[in-house]
Amino acid sequence: MRAVNLYAMTRTVEGSVKPYFEKALSHREVRLRIKDQEFDQIRQIVEELTKLGAPQEAIEDWFYSFTIPHISREFDLLKVGKNGCVVNLELKSASPSVTPARVQKQLERNVYYLSLIGKKIFSYTFVSDGKKKGTLYTLGEGGLRTCNFRDLVKNLSRIKHPVREHIERLFKPGDYLISPFSEPERFCNGKYFLTEHQQLMREKILSGIRRGSATFWGITGEAGTGKTLLLYDIAKALANNYGICVVHCGKLSEGHERLKNMLDKVDVVEGMTQADFEKYQVVCVDETQRLSEELLEDILEAYGSGRIKACIFVYDLKQVLSKSEMERNNPARLQEVIGFQELRLAKTIRTSKEIYAFINAMLDLKKHSNLSFPNIDVLYASDEKEEESLVAFCQRKGYRYIPPVYEDSHDVIGLEFDRVLVVLDQKFTYDAAGILTSEQAPEEDCLYVQLLYQNVSRAKDKLCVIVRENPSVFRELISVVNRNS
Repeated sequence: MRAVNLYAMTRTVEGSVKPYFEKALSHREVRLRIKDQEFDQIRQIVEELTKLGAPQEAIEDWFYSFTIPHISREFDLLKVGKNGCVVNLELKSASPSVTPARVQKQLERNVYYLSLIGKKIFSYTFVSDGKKKGTLYTLGEGGLRTCNFRDLVKNLSRIKHPVREHIERLFKPGDYLISPFSEPERFCNGKYFLTEHQQLMREKILSGIRRGSATFWGITGEAGTGKTLLLYDIAKALANNYGICVVHCGKLSEGHERLKNMLDKVDVVEGMTQADFEKYQVVCVDETQRLSEELLEDILEAYGSGRIKACIFVYDLKQVLSKSEMERNNPARLQEVIGFQELRLAKTIRTSKEIYAFINAMLDLKKHSNLSFPNIDVLYASDEKEEESLVAFCQRKGYRYIPPVYEDSHDVIGLEFDRVLVVLDQKFTYDAAGILTSEQAPEEDCLYVQLLYQNVSRAKDKLCVIVRENPSVFRELISVVNRNS
């Protein structure tokens, strides 16, 4: 995306042409639905700056309607200096719902997001009344206050060497959206934000449980959508009023143990006994698709009898690791319970768009993307010795190697890593439809492709795939990587 000149962008243009004109100026990927009142407000701001004799630089190099990738956090106007200064200007039309409290809350959230790309953040909201008048607010150490445009001009002058393009590269989802297990300190200290979608789901579940009107919930979504973060955030909020535990369907990792020791009021457990149903009022289950049939039925019986007041289940049937987990189909069992409500997180937020697109294309060659893959490496090893050398080389560069073994895949459940390395050997092949398949595992219950999906979906920034002694699969993956380069 490219920064624009506010004067040039808001010159009178016939309505239907505005989205095309703005896209041509900003080089954004998708046309906006232009709001006429916003253009009127920006024209008004330009006029105020001009009256004050502000330098030309004050209206240049603004990013209009920028949204942080994956997170859905939008900024109306944003100007970023390479010297660490940032000016954020939000646009509002006066209405009963636009209260000072809401204006302050939005600016406070914006400051949090922007603090990772700038050391000094100047935040403003312009509220217009539609009559060539308006009120300019700013957020300072004392909270929200009204100010004049001279204040804005003064702080715009602090920006040196403004960023003029590719602002999206400054933002990484992992800086905001964390794994409670990979970064338990940040989680326990509340150093994270939920997306707008997660926040709405959170409030819906908390309200239902506290009122007693909706107490049996499911949260689903693909890998990287923030299901576990949302679950633990809800558990932490409920722990002030209820005895609560989170059942982790797998082996507790080092990160789980650290989180377990740091959370005062939330118990993190691998399983439950009958005695536990007397101790907890709310039971949360992470990775429900892996929960044993026996424990699931015990939880359902305790809920049905009233020993448990509420349940929250998190799951993704695509992330089963064995045939028995797939055949058990725990999500379908939950659907049978009266009062069950399922919420779906639809968009990937932890994994980059690039890695997400590559994983989809790797599993199904028909799934094309217009993205390029500069953070994906596909390497080839002709034997085990070459594989060992390449693995060692990648590990020295900071990659986390996850072997396609059932136990190793269980060890990384819920975790995430900046760089992930996996190996595809002769077990894998593509069928006639372009779907990645594998031979039957010696352990009859194990599913190699599912293990692979579990492992590659742990990557946040970079992914390396070593193909060993399998030229046909290597050829297809190289074709995927080169498709849009």
